[in-house]
Amino acid sequence: MFRLDDKIAVVFGGNGYLGHFFNKALLEYGAIVYSCDINEISVANRKLQDEFSERFFHRRINASSKEELLSLKEDILELYDRVDVLVNSTTSKGDDFYLPFEEVSKEGWEIGLEGNLTVPFLTCQVFIPVMSEQKSGSVINISSIYGLVGNDQRMYEGSNLHEIYVDKSPNIKQIYSHCVYNAAKGGLNMLTRYLAAYYGKDNVRINTITPGGIYYPNENETFLRKYSDKTPLARKCNPEEINGALIYLASGASSYVTGHNLVVDGGFTIW
Repeated sequence: MFRLDDKIAVVFGGNGYLGHFFNKALLEYGAIVYSCDINEISVANRKLQDEFSERFFHRRINASSKEELLSLKEDILELYDRVDVLVNSTTSKGDDFYLPFEEVSKEGWEIGLEGNLTVPFLTCQVFIPVMSEQKSGSVINISSIYGLVGNDQRMYEGSNLHEIYVDKSPNIKQIYSHCVYNAAKGGLNMLTRYLAAYYGKDNVRINTITPGGIYYPNENETFLRKYSDKTPLARKCNPEEINGALIYLASGASSYVTGHNLVVDGGFTIW
């Protein structure tokens, strides 16, 4: 019941750290995958393209453009006449993303809203009607624990995250988590519920996955310890550990699940 043979899956944010693992999992379970991203194909995804050349397609697209989304939809329908799975795993960060709240700009706020909330709104608006007409489909929005809880900014003290992630603001010495990320991911959770109610009559299922903090190479021991101390399973999440939730929600195994937020966070949000 977990197989996805010949299902058409469209992954937005396919070049991202999680996006690559989503592509790989969908391919391994038999799907035909369109990996969509604003950037050229990544090295990791090129390897997937070599391995699954007949079932893996990279499309460079600005997903904030409805015209480009409509063009992509028509291209897919011309070849396959259907869309079965839609995964929204996009994000965007302004230059001031890691500054203290008092210093972030309206422009940075709007950039964060666009990538984390507006783009999923647009992709759903373009692709869900296809699923509605065919009376089947699964939409999976990728949220975050910070769509459920606030940030403990103390967790970032002594971390080296500013050295890893801040390339546009090299003078930052202390990293902060931007409020727009929480606001957008919380909004995405509610958009999921709204759409699940709206399209339930058409047998289109819309769900959310909320991952915990994903392990990235080079994070220092100070940050890893602080994060782990706040998590019942006492560690960060490996990216592959989200794939089980993805395949479950994409497949017939979850045929009676909609409007749900599947939290995969090692227990981070339970206390």
